[in-house]
Amino acid sequence: MRAPGRSALVAIAAAGAAGLAAGSACIIHPGPPPPPSQKMSAAASLPPYAAAVTLDPAERHQTLVGFGASIAWYQGKLVPTPPDGAYQMLFPDLGLDILRLRNRQGRVVKREDGNIAEDVEIYRKATAALGHPPKVLLSSWSPPATLKANRAEDCHSNADCTLAKENGRFVYEKFADWWRTSVAYYQSQGINPDWISIENEPSFIPPTWEGCKFDPTETAEYPGYDRALAAVHAALAKLAKPPAMLGPEVLGIHWGLLDKYVKPMNLDLVAGIAHHIYEKGPDNVWDYLDPGPDSFIEPMQAAAKLANGKPLFQTEFGTEGDGGTLGGFETALLIHHSLVEEGVVAFLWWDLYWVHGGGLVDIDKRPLAPRDQYYSVRHYARFTDPGDVRVGAKSDAPGKIRASAFRSATSDRLTAIIVNSGDQSADVRIDVGGSGPAGGGASAVFRTVYRPPGSSEQWKELGPLPASGVVQLPGRSIATVVWGKRP
Repeated sequence: MRAPGRSALVAIAAAGAAGLAAGSACIIHPGPPPPPSQKMSAAASLPPYAAAVTLDPAERHQTLVGFGASIAWYQGKLVPTPPDGAYQMLFPDLGLDILRLRNRQGRVVKREDGNIAEDVEIYRKATAALGHPPKVLLSSWSPPATLKANRAEDCHSNADCTLAKENGRFVYEKFADWWRTSVAYYQSQGINPDWISIENEPSFIPPTWEGCKFDPTETAEYPGYDRALAAVHAALAKLAKPPAMLGPEVLGIHWGLLDKYVKPMNLDLVAGIAHHIYEKGPDNVWDYLDPGPDSFIEPMQAAAKLANGKPLFQTEFGTEGDGGTLGGFETALLIHHSLVEEGVVAFLWWDLYWVHGGGLVDIDKRPLAPRDQYYSVRHYARFTDPGDVRVGAKSDAPGKIRASAFRSATSDRLTAIIVNSGDQSADVRIDVGGSGPAGGGASAVFRTVYRPPGSSEQWKELGPLPASGVVQLPGRSIATVVWGKRP
């Protein structure tokens, strides 16, 4: 089964072509980059170079809402009999703060839909494992078939996979009422969504899974996302405890897509601007692989300007086309760029668990074996909490050594995440506010080194930070250093 909620090759290529037609810049690449093992062979023989990272706890940036992932399909893999240790691994060990669910209320087409009892059990057991409820984002992939022009929840690249019309008008009010009754039902079952997103990837008509296309503003063919957002907001206001709203959850930030949807929106209706980062140019190579994570910096900075102070949420990313082996290091660097270059308050991975080698964890493997991507998320999520503030972190080798740092709301914990994005090993000294090495004290260092499939060093605990303040980072690696009280 193709992963629902992800963008297809043809759609991204089409978006790229549209961007070129509009005069957008695009780099065409001859193909995927060589395997890391080939790139690292020469660098591995070179001696380590010295670099320094200076932390400034007084320099304040965004306040974290948290890190999370989706459980939108395959609920039956955790209910009723979860694999041994699954909840510990998926929730507290990862450091998950946010759980993204798929709105299935009123759905009867698929056998598993309508069985929200599975979501309720997962939510309850996640709460027990964490010791507190995770925050919940409830997103819609498609409303019930009765509200669709094609009378089906799945799309098959058909142009009428959109909202129905009655008497020549799109059924905004019925769509909004479905959302109101959905939230009320989830609340009645003990799941109180913190946020809702009215449509996952509204610009996109999937080839084989659920969707419902909205244009930024209404056209003869498609309903307007702006009008649907306003209708749902008005309907939710009738609830005693309405959730906040996020949007527009477009599939990427290249080609001006986010700009097209955000500008017509009434931003007073949303608590934050949400988007995904699936990107591909006309070469049909995923941009996280080639030209790589650095190619996201410019559109991320543009997204920050577009938001104009509104909180930014990255609500879905997965390493499409990874063959079950690639993408761990790229995930780590993309999280860094999202936090530092764009200033997102939340980063959500796509599939918390999946089958056939996908997800952060392949749920069918025994024993459960997290992928490299799991540890990439964990390096940021495990020792941070909602309410932590991103503080100053400056590298003297900014093209290779990337750094971010977070201080807890009560100032009893400082967490730094250092990424070596080069191929050559580095000895990185960590200073705090120019006062010298940050070694010693109640600290701990955890490191992951991304290597060819099956040979990565995953989440190795190196002990406390040495008095010298130096962490050894091989090429393509990440380290988390935490001082003080751990979550």
